[in-house]
Amino acid sequence: MAEENITSPRKGGLSVYGTNVLMNITESIGALPARNSQFTAFGKDNAEMISGEYVNDHILIGNPTCHACPVACKKEVEVKEGPFKVKMESVEYEPAWSLGSNCGNNNIEAVAFIIDQCNDYGMDPIELGNVLSMYMEASEKNYTNGDGKLAWGDAHAMVEVTKQIAWREGVGDKLAEGTARGAAAFGHPEMAMTVKGQAIPAYDPRGLKGMGIAYATSNRGACHLRAYTPAAELGVMPFGSLKVDPLAWKGKGELTKIFQDVHAVSDSLDLCKFSAFAQGMSEYTEQFNGVTGLDYSVEELLKCGERIYNLERYYNNQAGFREGSDYLPKRFTHEPSTMPGSEGHVCELDLMLEEYYNARGWVNGVVPEHKLQELQII
Repeated sequence: MAEENITSPRKGGLSVYGTNVLMNITESIGALPARNSQFTAFGKDNAEMISGEYVNDHILIGNPTCHACPVACKKEVEVKEGPFKVKMESVEYEPAWSLGSNCGNNNIEAVAFIIDQCNDYGMDPIELGNVLSMYMEASEKNYTNGDGKLAWGDAHAMVEVTKQIAWREGVGDKLAEGTARGAAAFGHPEMAMTVKGQAIPAYDPRGLKGMGIAYATSNRGACHLRAYTPAAELGVMPFGSLKVDPLAWKGKGELTKIFQDVHAVSDSLDLCKFSAFAQGMSEYTEQFNGVTGLDYSVEELLKCGERIYNLERYYNNQAGFREGSDYLPKRFTHEPSTMPGSEGHVCELDLMLEEYYNARGWVNGVVPEHKLQELQII
């Protein structure tokens, strides 16, 4: 099974186009956030201009990869002339989205240049793209209160504002505090597409419902890596042949709990997320036992993942993240999608949270004492 998965066309997609193979896919189902998540699609032609396919055809120069990796998702690119001249690695899906679709920017050369700025300045390009798009929405709605303006898709200005943020100059001093604090400083915290202070990655919860519950319940704020539910919702399922409807909410709470526990295991084994496109808990258990000399069952190792996730949540509870801390921006729960693929949909977070808490044995996001005892945490 593992060999069949790793040599499948899905593996070839990552090898040829890198993680940015997802751009056109999420666009096609109405799950690609655009213009600070005001829309769930960027438009087919625009998405194509920042896609892995476009990168491959226009600016790709090499395929460096981790040693002996059969996936080989890294992509080295070069813009040889013009204002965005750059040679860098790599135009990944997440920053291509955050600095592209999310900012109304279809200039892939500018996207590569700004990602390289982030590399030099030590900034997260996902958070930066969210900061810039929030500032763009604030500009559009005249919320900036004399702190200048940034127009949708203005790539040259994006480069300059990125410099201002890095050096905390002008409006950059305010934006350097991140998306949530920046939006609050403009007097409109609702513009921040954040959970627990962290900005969202490249999946709209109105088009991929599992990502909504995964964002809300991630212990470190909005994150796609704690529970990568799109693997099942987009049909690139890492764990067997499971395929679920991206627009259905039912079952996503339970699915997210399983993904979180499995990923807690693979993260603890220090394995690349893409290992899961060829392996599941059986393979992880064999590897764990082979390295440690122990004799864990699949169920016992998966219980370790559950213990890890509960311990993280217990720490958060002790730090003040308690009832009501698992939420989404109201844009996702109250503003229906207007784009094909997900039109009319919102993210039914409350329904998924009830299912998720039942699966976890938590009380409104708080780990009760009996659960801690069951998992031998206390």
